Amino acid sequence: MKRRKFLLLSLLGLFISLVAYWYYKFKSAAIGDLMYPSDLTEICDRETLITIGKAYRKLTDENNKKSLEELLLKDAEVHRTEIKTGLKTKVTEDFNTGNTILIDGWLLSITEARQCALLSISEAN
Repeated sequence: MKRRKFLLLSLLGLFISLVAYWYYKFKSAAIGDLMYPSDLTEICDRETLITIGKAYRKLTDENNKKSLEELLLKDAEVHRTEIKTGLKTKVTEDFNTGNTILIDGWLLSITEARQCALLSISEAN
């Protein structure tokens, strides 16, 4: 009886560990994609992105982390596994439709500015 109980508890522990690993791996990747605008990260350092995010938050009333995440996920219009592609498409669409904002000399799409704002909020916490 003790061996059976040990095996069941071991399997249960393994299952819980695998679920937790999967959850944190994919959740952190999705949140990272939301916070870092792919094109801007190639030319700007982290501090510049945070500065842009703070300036955007001062210009708008978008100061809530949860609402920014929801807006970006809505903009991406895809499942969490395809966030990066969806956001890149939305940035292109923003520039094509003129949905842009000028912040500290940078002409950004609203989507990129929201990503920077989310990054600045995350760094503040």
